Amino acid sequence: MARPKKDVPQHTNSPFKKLRLDVRLSQEQLAMEIGVAVSTVRRWEKGQCEPTMTRAQMARFCTCICATFENLPDSLVCDFSR
Repeated sequence: MARPKKDVPQHTNSPFKKLRLDVRLSQEQLAMEIGVAVSTVRRWEKGQCEPTMTRAQMARFCTCICATFENLPDSLVCDFSR
């Protein structure tokens, strides 16, 4: 079976992964930008845990994916009590 090209967004059920792929960021690049471990991004994308970010991290995430907080899918809206 042919492997998808790295520069072409792949089909995914994860809204987090879809947003990352749409702007062609690697997991490593996104993790570095928002200040989390790559393994954290992987767990979020696999649905093993829900994305939890501080306000500053969420702001950087929105900047990275060229979106506003208001335009994020409901499944990505985090608790900002930190």
